[in-house]
Amino acid sequence: MSKKHIGYLLKNINDKLRTRADADLKRYHLTLAQSRVIAFLNAKGGAATQKEIELFLEVSHPTVVGIVSRMEQNGHVTSWMDAKDKRNKIVQVTDEAKAIRMELEKNMLASEQRMMQSFSEEEVKKLREMLTTIYNNLD
Repeated sequence: MSKKHIGYLLKNINDKLRTRADADLKRYHLTLAQSRVIAFLNAKGGAATQKEIELFLEVSHPTVVGIVSRMEQNGHVTSWMDAKDKRNKIVQVTDEAKAIRMELEKNMLASEQRMMQSFSEEEVKKLREMLTTIYNNLD
């Protein structure tokens, strides 16, 4: 097998992770991006503005609008205009999404363990540091 560029490998890894995650999450009517929104909202106490979600996901406003809209249709979030600032839309996780949160976290942890099963703790730590450096180099 010829040496592949790092960017190519990272892209292929990302594609495989997204495909597997989306398949695992299908039973909850969620995508990987939507599950990340649920995790983010839970970390923020259950609610956040669409702008905060945009910054967290590092995607455009129209992309977040689409994600939130589909999540509302599937009963995972509710949203409304902020009474104090009509430019902001508040997004809140529903009880239904809260109920599956633990299962989502368990699945994510199992996926990460599967991905790192061949590495020692020290190798995982070093990999995390190197990937963080690569990420920061792109800013």
